[in-house]
Amino acid sequence: MLMHSLQFIEAAKDYLYLLEREYPQKSALKIVGDKYQLIGKERSMLYRGVVPVQKSILRQSKIVNNIHDGVHLQIDGYNVIRTIGSYLLGKPVFIAMDGLLRDASEMHRNTLQKKILNKTIDLVINYLLNVKPAQTMIYLDEPVSKSGELAARLNEELKKNSLIGNAVTVHSPDHHLKEVCAGIICTADSAIIDHCHTKVFDLARAILDLNFQPDYINFEEMFR
Repeated sequence: MLMHSLQFIEAAKDYLYLLEREYPQKSALKIVGDKYQLIGKERSMLYRGVVPVQKSILRQSKIVNNIHDGVHLQIDGYNVIRTIGSYLLGKPVFIAMDGLLRDASEMHRNTLQKKILNKTIDLVINYLLNVKPAQTMIYLDEPVSKSGELAARLNEELKKNSLIGNAVTVHSPDHHLKEVCAGIICTADSAIIDHCHTKVFDLARAILDLNFQPDYINFEEMFR
């Protein structure tokens, strides 16, 4: 697959070159993608993984690498669940130039198969039990199929494990999380991070790093 090759690294460098010169993101992606004949997942990786340097610096200034007991967590539910689920399915996950873990599975509003979803929920709950947050709020996209069922399942797990918090469906978690002014937001969504008012923790990466030995494709290393 091209994404591990020198050719893919050259594509990433060309894409960054265009972004730094303020080419529109989608136009730059088409130019580079067509030049290097990239497949859909490789284009998705560039789109989500290559970030102009100044934007990367601003995002990294908001990121915390650890969380402590008693913290209030605001979790972007599907963002975290789908990244972990993608890894469990063997789909590409990678560290973007801003240091955040993202996936290239292009799942969008698709739901994970039951076995993978159950494993993902177990990993999230076990991590929360280790951290012992004072409160955990998990926000799920209401328009996504079966979000209500997932919220009910998460609430059941939170209660069963004596974790204080709630999983709720809202029309737009992005909009809500951009307005949060307290606690720590758990997401790798660039639109949220660029506009949020509090610190950010990469929960999906922390969970995968704790439980596995991931060999991530790393855009940070490509540009060193």
